[in-house]
Amino acid sequence: MRIAIIDDMVSDSMVIANYIRQYFQEISYMEPVIIDQFEDGEAFIQLFAEGAYELILIDYFMHKMNGLETARCIRKLDCSVFIIFITSSKDFAIDCYKVHASDYIVKPITYAQITQSMSLINLNILKDKQYIQITCGRERIRLFLRDIIYCDASGHYVQIHAQGCHLLRSRTSFEKFTQELMPYPQFLLCYRGCLINMDHIIRIENLDFLTSEGERIPIRQKEYARLTKTYYDYIFTKVRSGR
Repeated sequence: MRIAIIDDMVSDSMVIANYIRQYFQEISYMEPVIIDQFEDGEAFIQLFAEGAYELILIDYFMHKMNGLETARCIRKLDCSVFIIFITSSKDFAIDCYKVHASDYIVKPITYAQITQSMSLINLNILKDKQYIQITCGRERIRLFLRDIIYCDASGHYVQIHAQGCHLLRSRTSFEKFTQELMPYPQFLLCYRGCLINMDHIIRIENLDFLTSEGERIPIRQKEYARLTKTYYDYIFTKVRSGR
């Protein structure tokens, strides 16, 4: 998950970032959380693109482009990213909601406020929006992580078996491709040259993972104990955290 904090008070930005990290640690969030910090809205907008972030926290009062103007620019590029305002006054709450903000936090910031605001955001929606970009032929496409069932090596290509039974081929090394996915806990390296999305595993049958599309991914016998334990640990953690 990528989160941006836009605040020209560096000390406040650091406090927010630390509270967010604490929140995700306490809820045992399994995926990587990357937090980028910006000191003004103009600098952020110059770099921003649709889908770049799942959550943006914006200080309402900034010396250059204020938070509301920044949010309006964001909404022109991305209508679904979650926005939380940081403000020193409750007087601007209505303005915040006009740009479809999820919440606003009044300074001085406390951990309880961050927790309350984060609880208003559906983390499952954030997870569903995560994606990587791959090159297929001459086309650069966005591939949502939730749609990847498994991927395997085929010569100089990586084959991505995606939901809907369609196959994507990208000319890249399997090692380079999987480096983008391995930080996400739902991906498991079954054997050299095959990576599976555990969210698409229906069950284990004999020495195979059975996927949601009915495909069988073989499990190396000597790795059976480790791989099945990793899978069951993942499912247990997922159920416990409600995701």
